[in-house]
Amino acid sequence: MGKLILCSGCRANRPYIFTTTDIRIFSMEELCYYIYNYIYIIDEHTFSDSLIDWIGSELKLTERAAKLSWLKKNKADLKTMVTAILCSADYYTEQEIKSLLISLDRIIGMPAIMRQVVKANSYLKKKLYSEAEKEYMNILALESITDLKPEEYGDLLHNLAVAKVHTAGLSKASEIFLRAYSSNHRLESLLQYLYTIGLSNNRALLMEKLEEYQVDEDSCQRILTYLEQLDIEAQESLDMKKIIHLENLKAMGSYKEYEYRAWELLESWKGKLRN
Repeated sequence: MGKLILCSGCRANRPYIFTTTDIRIFSMEELCYYIYNYIYIIDEHTFSDSLIDWIGSELKLTERAAKLSWLKKNKADLKTMVTAILCSADYYTEQEIKSLLISLDRIIGMPAIMRQVVKANSYLKKKLYSEAEKEYMNILALESITDLKPEEYGDLLHNLAVAKVHTAGLSKASEIFLRAYSSNHRLESLLQYLYTIGLSNNRALLMEKLEEYQVDEDSCQRILTYLEQLDIEAQESLDMKKIIHLENLKAMGSYKEYEYRAWELLESWKGKLRN
């Protein structure tokens, strides 16, 4: 969960899993911690029947589960549900809970589209890229998106592109960074667009775009230095050395050794991916 949590109540044998974030919790204290730290993505759907059942059956807090069930049945608001959970353990002080509820009031008071933006940004900040991408796409499909200023619309596209780097790759992200810059005219969006070109190993196109957009000398140097550093790190990496060794084995005709080392390298990569 990110920090050491002292649990005074029952610890569940079967964890509850929040499917949105893929985070597992085992105690009421961990549930409180989750709500407190993910308040920007907490909504009415968080307090599902399955969560309430888990509190009653796994944590043995039958009275608390019954109260939550009653609150939900009577359509209690989000603030009431959050308060009921946070007051179920002594993990946060009264002042900390009040401070969180003030933040929640601010979130609830936002226009619907801005609440979605805050939620999407929170996903992105926590590196939940698939969830962020989905949320940004939902926002951009809203009819009310036309009410945003060009720079606000561009900033949404910029953040979507950041998520796309991790979900769809550099090519798709590059297109969206360019659209973002066309709307918000922010240097950061332009630089990220240029970085995606450079990282795609298309240096000729990169130099062409640097000239086309009249990027200042300092920014040009920043981009080129960063890309050169990445090349150096790649060349010096252990895997790169192994790949070069494989190429040498193949060139020398040591095919059995080549096949064995190639299989060994692939197995190590698969192991990293599984982890």
